[in-house]
Amino acid sequence: MKTLCMITHKLKKGDGQGRVNYEILLAAHAAGYAITLLASECTPEVLALNGVSWVSISVRGCPSQLLRNQIFALRTWWWLTRHAHKYNLIHANGFITWYPADVNSAHFVHGAWRHSPYNETNTEKGLKGLYHRLFTWLNAKLERYSYRQARWVTAVSPKVAEELMAIGVDSGKIMVIPNGVDIQEYCPGMSSRHALGLKDKVPAALFAGDLRSSRKNLDTVFHALVMVKSWHLVVLGYLEKSPYPELAKEMGIADRVHFMGYREDVPKFLRSVDLLVFPSRYDPWAMIVSEALACAVPVITAKTVGAAFQIPANGGWVLDDPDDFQAIATILENYAQMNADMKVEMASVARASAIEFAWSRITEKYLEVYDSCLQSKPDIVLNNRT
Repeated sequence: MKTLCMITHKLKKGDGQGRVNYEILLAAHAAGYAITLLASECTPEVLALNGVSWVSISVRGCPSQLLRNQIFALRTWWWLTRHAHKYNLIHANGFITWYPADVNSAHFVHGAWRHSPYNETNTEKGLKGLYHRLFTWLNAKLERYSYRQARWVTAVSPKVAEELMAIGVDSGKIMVIPNGVDIQEYCPGMSSRHALGLKDKVPAALFAGDLRSSRKNLDTVFHALVMVKSWHLVVLGYLEKSPYPELAKEMGIADRVHFMGYREDVPKFLRSVDLLVFPSRYDPWAMIVSEALACAVPVITAKTVGAAFQIPANGGWVLDDPDDFQAIATILENYAQMNADMKVEMASVARASAIEFAWSRITEKYLEVYDSCLQSKPDIVLNNRT
């Protein structure tokens, strides 16, 4: 039996990186791998699988993410120095352990974010700004170390692949494997706006993301909304310490912006709106884009979003400038005037594009990477890492 050790902070469906690793684990298990998971959190249904074990890596009591990450990296390194010989493959995610991995998946490149013109922490003042800059600087250094040690590096988008090469990762060992989408969970259908607390018979768009950071760019969407008086906006995300409810009031659009908080029933909301508007200023992937497409919802996004390459012609719009609120307003106006047949065609194209990224197809690519690693170890003895 082939043996695999996976390392991720969390393995659960509601976490972006955790969801990716959840799907890979299920596929590897179905392919006959015996799997050990090193993580701080693990979804219970995985533990019921025969041949899957979880080693809990506790980081409780650590006062900051920076310290939690370092303690996690040290504890996984210590565990692997004693147990790595039992595994044919080790799969990590960025700088997550000091132990070298065969496969390392890049979900975010701190080195690219550090130099991004949209990185607000570069000008943030006080201890908070200093902490954020230290966090990014240290992770930028450490991720280069991890990626250079790996035999294969998977990138979640062409954008991330370019960023990896820019920080010195050998292009010959980079493989683009985009994140997938659950096309059964995220699928076209009807949702009652009234049941979700939304108004019927008005054009509505959806925005979902971190509401405490300017990186996701909700402010630009607000400026577009000022220009198109008929549109409503549904906003999903944690509201604690968010400046956007107050900003909506200041801009005179509070009656058309519906803050729904963090929600796990995202598909219901996607089925209740006309468009997704997500012009993030910097995003290596953005799973909400593929989730919207899978629900047959056309998407407005920007080139600064990793998932933008997934937007098909006539299935959405990709802006050159994420801050171009006038372009967003024009798209919203044009879509509202579009006839029903054209809207149906756009929805159909959007759904078809998402099917290409079904999890079953994406995880198959990871298994191919695993096979390549195993084949490049001609002297490997299964159940014993050489």
